[in-house]
Amino acid sequence: MDDNAGNRHRQQDRDLYVQAREQDGYFTASQARAVGFSVADIGAAIVAGSWVPVEPGLYRLTQWRSTDLEEVARCCVWFDDAVVSHQSAAELHGLGSLHPQFLHVTALTEMYHRMDRVAVHRSVLAFSDCEHTGSFRITTPLRTVLDLAEGGVSQWVLDEVVGDGFAIGRLDRGALEAALAGCSAHVNQRIGRALRTAF
Repeated sequence: MDDNAGNRHRQQDRDLYVQAREQDGYFTASQARAVGFSVADIGAAIVAGSWVPVEPGLYRLTQWRSTDLEEVARCCVWFDDAVVSHQSAAELHGLGSLHPQFLHVTALTEMYHRMDRVAVHRSVLAFSDCEHTGSFRITTPLRTVLDLAEGGVSQWVLDEVVGDGFAIGRLDRGALEAALAGCSAHVNQRIGRALRTAF
């Protein structure tokens, strides 16, 4: 391998590592190709033991350590940059006692993958609607509350989520009331009741 090719491969490895680091070591074949890996390069990395195939077209860097939330990160990468949302986001933020039976994620694009115990919601999320945990993106507490108010959780669960958000300093009343301006009457009514319960 000449110096130019070696430098190119090292740069590709660095670029892929930067991407995978934000995703708990996971990455897709399309992400690898985007930084310059060919199909042959991908195969060679697997044979060399540098990458572990996880699902068709989904890989993880071999040296990556196991984490408590690696399945969440894997799902978000596999579902094309999905964001943890709804009941799962509330649980991870410490809001309420929902204990969801499914991992809830929001994705913009149509999902062609199937994973057990994953609920996929379709929506467009603004950059300001999300936070990054270091391994995956999650909706902010404010967006999480709006999603739950729109969805099917009971009023007492919503009241608990909102109350916890204020109690631990993750919700701001002014910001929540301002966000209601763009929401349906149904969401306004439910959030209004939760605010009356909290205050």
